[in-house]
Amino acid sequence: MVIIKPTKSCNADCSYCCAPSDGAPKWTDEDFRRAFDMLEQRLHPAATFLWHGGEPMLLGPRFYRKAYDYARNRLSGVRFSMQSNMLSYSDRWKAVFREVFKGGISTSWDPDGQCRSIKGSPELYSRVFQAKMESLLNDGWHPNVIATFTDSTIHLARDTYGKALESSKNGRPYDIRLNYRYPAGRALNAGPAIRPDTYGRYLTEIYDRWIVDCPDFLVTPLDQMLMKVAGAETGRCPWSKSCTGRIIEIEPNFDVYNCGEFADVGNAEFRFGNLLKDGIGACLSSRAANGLAQRRYRHPKECMQCIHFDECEGGCMRDSVLFGGGLYGKFHYCESWKEIFSRIKESILTGEADRTLERLGLNSKCVVHTVRSKLSKGINSGLKNMRREIETSGFAPGRDNAMSAMAV
Repeated sequence: MVIIKPTKSCNADCSYCCAPSDGAPKWTDEDFRRAFDMLEQRLHPAATFLWHGGEPMLLGPRFYRKAYDYARNRLSGVRFSMQSNMLSYSDRWKAVFREVFKGGISTSWDPDGQCRSIKGSPELYSRVFQAKMESLLNDGWHPNVIATFTDSTIHLARDTYGKALESSKNGRPYDIRLNYRYPAGRALNAGPAIRPDTYGRYLTEIYDRWIVDCPDFLVTPLDQMLMKVAGAETGRCPWSKSCTGRIIEIEPNFDVYNCGEFADVGNAEFRFGNLLKDGIGACLSSRAANGLAQRRYRHPKECMQCIHFDECEGGCMRDSVLFGGGLYGKFHYCESWKEIFSRIKESILTGEADRTLERLGLNSKCVVHTVRSKLSKGINSGLKNMRREIETSGFAPGRDNAMSAMAV
């Protein structure tokens, strides 16, 4: 995956923006061609280009059509997707969304309606976004809508799920992603916005609703965590200890980072180099890249002994850095992941997740076998910890069955 920020300019002025404008000019058609030519020999045949920002729609539909045509002529399996605030969405984007992005679009919206603003007005942002969201759904798109939460707003995750469920029942489904808000960009010195125990508790509650409702939309990170437990995915961000070199991010000035999240930290120590000046080979063999790559082998002992290490892989190293743990430290939201992974495994073993697994295209019996096999490998080092987690977490459904199933 190549994450590209062709501009950090934006048509909004959100108070906690993780990538505020840096004054660099917007990319031109030639800029993309130069970048693609530098990357081509390193690209997987089905590489994904994720356009990010800033606000990537400020470059206009023509830019993406020309970029896509150039990329596909050189590498026919290339895919494009976009993360945008969608404030610029109109009829002129329909063909590009269909033919270039193939519906691979995502946006973001915080249900408290306080921090996202246009010209300093959260009310204006809310009105414009809701109108654009209606247009997206009316036009038949199935976007992914990302929401970020703090301790004071996490209760609104229930509303976010409820609205997605209602829209789905009305034949207009869209996926949702429930993220913790993190201190980067304009909020760099704000510190943790939500406690790990709070975040984990609310996401576990949403998971319980999701597997019962079994709707035709995804709830991330829960769907991805379920797929990871099922063994259907490997190397999934942010549960990957070996992401370095598989994902890169390019800034408007062609600086290269491991991902957009590392770029947002604002520390040159994590900069791999500059694509145009140094080349992608030098960037990926830089001191910064080699340092990040060591995360694959360097973890806290507690992580190596955890029953969930196969799925979590130590968590996101950017977040370890962001919250003071360093590249090889403990992931800040470890407690959250432990609670959710425990509940997911329990729900698989009790059969509660069967319908959701089948909807995701997985054979529930095979998944049960996978989970039992993983548990048997770690029976001595980790199962007691998992039992303790489940017994103290307040999970009522099928607890006795889950315990006997794990004992088999």
